[in-house]
Amino acid sequence: MTETAQTVTVFADVQPSVLFEALTRPAVHAAADGSGMLRGVSADSPETITGVGQTFGMEMTDEQGRPYSVDNHVVAFEPGARIAWLPAGRGKPPVGVEWSWEFIPEGDGTLVAVTCDWSRVTNEAYLARFTLPRVSADEVRATVDAVIATTRR
Repeated sequence: MTETAQTVTVFADVQPSVLFEALTRPAVHAAADGSGMLRGVSADSPETITGVGQTFGMEMTDEQGRPYSVDNHVVAFEPGARIAWLPAGRGKPPVGVEWSWEFIPEGDGTLVAVTCDWSRVTNEAYLARFTLPRVSADEVRATVDAVIATTRR
């Protein structure tokens, strides 16, 4: 059976609310990207994400170095606990990939679990074009480490 989700779990000596707050700022996503695919925040993106139903835009570069834009549709927003979004090509519906960050209090810190779930991707052209997950576990780990680092500045 093919796996349809990838989860990276990291312990951070930072409180869940601080990590969650960092991820409500799209600029942090761009600054902390470990994949090398994010070029920046789209001009029409909000400065801060405040709830489910919002979108925040990112300027991206694909695996061949070509630029493109995405709208990330916020589907979970539980302050201090979880934030998740479905990426979509600019002006298009999401293809079914979900990025989810969970923050679980543990001792004096937080267990951060980042999941890329592509179980709902049904678009045959997308599945034929891309190997999922498009971001490796090492790249996700680098992103988590960079997000943690932004909370210490």
